[in-house]
Amino acid sequence: MSSGEALRLADGRLAALSWGEARAPTWLALHGWLDNAASFSRLAPRLVSRLGIRVVALDFAGHGHSHYLAGDGDYALWDYCHDVLDALDALGLERAPLMAHSLGAGVACLLAAGPPERVEGLAPIDGLGAVT
Repeated sequence: MSSGEALRLADGRLAALSWGEARAPTWLALHGWLDNAASFSRLAPRLVSRLGIRVVALDFAGHGHSHYLAGDGDYALWDYCHDVLDALDALGLERAPLMAHSLGAGVACLLAAGPPERVEGLAPIDGLGAVT
């Protein structure tokens, strides 16, 4: 199992793990509830090897090594969309494919519906999308 390279994004607020070459096409991986970026440690190296991509797995706010929100910060499903957009900006990406699991699948679906120009494609591993 590969642990990936640790990254700090969005002025250090968000943590991520990265596999693959920085110049390769980047996929952003979004974890599930009660989970973190390390959940992609087995899958990401295989995808990098087979597809020639870079996988950056994000720790949502309050998960893994990302900072908790200050004060009355909200951890609602749609609030994690800001984490993804901030990560894309920090990585210098206008858009990227999103690979998502559980909670991350809901966030990815919201992003694809909201600012679709930032989402190149969706690869949900599991998840039903946002429950309304």
